[in-house]
Amino acid sequence: MIITPNSLDPEVQILSNELKRRGYKVQYFIPSTIKVGVGFHPNFSKQFEVLEPRAALVRGFGAAHTQKIFFRLDILSAIEEYDVKLINTRESLEIASDKFLTSVFLEKYQIPTPKTMICEDPHKALEAFDELGGDCVLKPLYGSKGIGITRLNDKAFAENVIYSLSQLNHVFYLQKFVEHQNRDIRILVLGNKAITGMYRIGDSWKTNIYAGAKAEPLELTNELKNLAVKAAKITKTEIAGVDILESEKGFSVLEVNSIPGFTALQKVSEVNIAEEIINYFLENTES
Repeated sequence: MIITPNSLDPEVQILSNELKRRGYKVQYFIPSTIKVGVGFHPNFSKQFEVLEPRAALVRGFGAAHTQKIFFRLDILSAIEEYDVKLINTRESLEIASDKFLTSVFLEKYQIPTPKTMICEDPHKALEAFDELGGDCVLKPLYGSKGIGITRLNDKAFAENVIYSLSQLNHVFYLQKFVEHQNRDIRILVLGNKAITGMYRIGDSWKTNIYAGAKAEPLELTNELKNLAVKAAKITKTEIAGVDILESEKGFSVLEVNSIPGFTALQKVSEVNIAEEIINYFLENTES
């Protein structure tokens, strides 16, 4: 079973075809279509009794609003409660999908990461802007693909953005801007191994592929492998896309993605990524 908000997503289809090639019948579990009943017969677990192996590959839960985020995380918890193994787990998605929690885990386990401040009060956010040197990146707590990310390096602009967002009950996640020559690194981790990686090179400080950055081949060093695997481990993420900045002070981890895309990475990698993901999924669920 593949848990996904969109069964027609090209990457979901690539993974599905890899499973079918091995003789598996693929089922899709789409959270937005699910009606969960409690106290009814047959109960929730009946949906999963046909699964062999009793596992599901999680490729997203597709929620943008707070209530839906928690409801869909609750669905994942319920699935695990009925002894279906998820890769990645509900706990992994909760940590890695939340930039604040990820930052806390990175700091606790002494993994280099840019200085970050998080608060609700707009006045505290402006204080944080100053404490971060008057040049920082404002990010949504939940989100991907660089959507909603803004660089604040002017006090008047920062005030305008922060006070405007405060009217929308925004939580302010502010991260010190690190000069990185418009380039960062994405590494795909499966369990204890860094499988492949790429440089993401942008026309500006934004280096997300979705924002127009280009993928370039990357030769993985032992230092990068160890850093990526450690970051994935401490966020409890088995299939992880680890984003790393390289600056004059060395490497630092920006975030860990628990549902990493692989289309751009595949274009610059000699590794068959879908095959490796399915290999890992089956090897860790068939026992």
